Amino acid sequence: MELAAMKRAQQVLAERFGYDEFRPGQKAVVSAVLEGRDVLAVMPTGAGKSVCYQVPAVAADGLALVISPLVSLMADQVRAVQEAGIRGAYLNSTLTLGQQAEVLRRAEAGAYDLMYVAPERLADPRFAEFAERVALSLLAVDEAHCVSQWGQDFRPSYLAIGDFITSLPTRPVVAALTATATSPVRRDIARLLGLRDPVEVVTGFDRPNLRFAVERHEPKRKLARLDAFIDERRAESGIVYCAKRATVEEVCDHLREQGIAATRYHAGLPAAERERNQRAFVNDEAPVMVATNAFGMGIDKSNVSYVAHFNMPGSMEAYYQEAGRAGRDGQPADCLLLWCDGDIATGRFFIEQESAHEGLTPEEAEVVRASRRRMLESMVGYCYTTGCLRAYLLRYFGEDVASEGRLSQGGAAEEAPASSLAKRCCSNCAGEFEAVDVTAEARAVMRCVQALRGRFGKTTVVDVLRGADTESLRQWGLTGLPVYGACEARRPLLMEVVELLAADGYLAITEGKFPLVGFGPRYREAAEPDFSLTMKQTPKVRKGAAAKALKVAKRAGATELSAEGQVLFERLRALRLRLAQEAAVPPYVIFHDATLAAMAAARPATESELLALPGVGEKKLATYGKAFLEAMASEVEAAMEE
Repeated sequence: MELAAMKRAQQVLAERFGYDEFRPGQKAVVSAVLEGRDVLAVMPTGAGKSVCYQVPAVAADGLALVISPLVSLMADQVRAVQEAGIRGAYLNSTLTLGQQAEVLRRAEAGAYDLMYVAPERLADPRFAEFAERVALSLLAVDEAHCVSQWGQDFRPSYLAIGDFITSLPTRPVVAALTATATSPVRRDIARLLGLRDPVEVVTGFDRPNLRFAVERHEPKRKLARLDAFIDERRAESGIVYCAKRATVEEVCDHLREQGIAATRYHAGLPAAERERNQRAFVNDEAPVMVATNAFGMGIDKSNVSYVAHFNMPGSMEAYYQEAGRAGRDGQPADCLLLWCDGDIATGRFFIEQESAHEGLTPEEAEVVRASRRRMLESMVGYCYTTGCLRAYLLRYFGEDVASEGRLSQGGAAEEAPASSLAKRCCSNCAGEFEAVDVTAEARAVMRCVQALRGRFGKTTVVDVLRGADTESLRQWGLTGLPVYGACEARRPLLMEVVELLAADGYLAITEGKFPLVGFGPRYREAAEPDFSLTMKQTPKVRKGAAAKALKVAKRAGATELSAEGQVLFERLRALRLRLAQEAAVPPYVIFHDATLAAMAAARPATESELLALPGVGEKKLATYGKAFLEAMASEVEAAMEE
């Protein structure tokens, strides 16, 4: 029975999605679901989580229910599965009451393989009655980390999912899927959703095709650095994340002034404008999206070749998820994080000013804020570290890292020299910073914090060390301390040293409106003779030959095309865009860039040859095969005439 089910699943994968083999992790999840086992799957962005529930939805009898927070994208998600020949539907507030009733009627009649719903829908009595009557084969919880108060994107509406599952007369298989979940969050997900002895599939968090870079720039320098970064990638698609809506407006206007076709997305825009701008980005009409973290979750745009953060995110989870929207096609992509001290203050402000979560007690809301503070400190540590950025990220998510700078590079570790791997790994491994020894300043800060007994904030610590002549220091009697005026280092440097010590656990900065600086869990280590501390200086901006070399390395992908192949690839992209506009669907719904590159390399002449390429299923062959085969044939004829 199990072999027959997996054989059917393999057939669905080939016929509907055009792939001969499952990606890492997908087969284990699909197999467990078809065996009737609950599943908790943690797979990085771009790993194909949706296939894990879409294939079983077709391979098994009954209706698969997908709970997703992505109301604005459900129509696109359904259109994408329909293009693959899967009977899909969605039910959310964008439909009229009459349309909702018709969807429920058709679903109960067996017209769909799967249905997308928002978690809020579970509280609707009509939907609860429907769920009691219909045979559910699978209940898939997408973005499952939203259920956990320890996660970076907690949503109270997700707390109702566990009770909904319990209320069903016949409990379906439950699959929880997410791209970001540390061990505590995974335990929380399993507990809150009531998963029964779940099969846990964690494919690993490493994205070998992504190159990570962190650069500290003062606010006035950030725009210039972003200009240089995007200027090297004018023909490519990318996302620029900003912490505030006002910053989104400022950066978007600036990029447009530079002649870059940029659009914007944040919660302050009218829904119609957000939808229009999102379409422009997905359809490649505006290659650069400037947005807050309100944008991106569920966007299946495969050819995003870079993600730049104009401000430091509030957590490693948020950063990993947002940066991971680059390189979904497996091609080399860049992730640049620009930050400054002000970003840390902004992050702390957001945490303390966050409005109370609906449905939570004050105590529970404080638990969420405390979790956010811990996440922010880990993010600060990522910005400050002089070690391998990839290793820092992987360690945060609980993965063992054998050696920094020698991480997975897509199977090329034994073939490529170590220097080239380091350059593709991250900016730290490539040596794109100057390490400054701040051990003496760090020891001075630790002595000052001890003298102040944790009763003052960062500004006072620095003022005392520098011997500032202020009324507040005299009022508190701090000018007579032995540490008063003990360090002549620049004020900004000392402020950074305090943050660096806090990020590394030597100091602890309390929460609240007036954060106080005290000792952290590692404070005793700072008194050891071998204690040392280094800090990064602003990286040097690459120019000339160095920038050109980096750009060439960036563009070197898994599918290398000849000059003729590149021309054909661009013509196939133009054809895809025309067909997408005619069908009113995003271009990636027709074929991903990787599939077009495979066409340009193989130049199939028959339907069977086209069907053999990755990403070409039978439904898409029937719908679009003729147009693409004719385009490739005309290209071959033109070449022969020349």
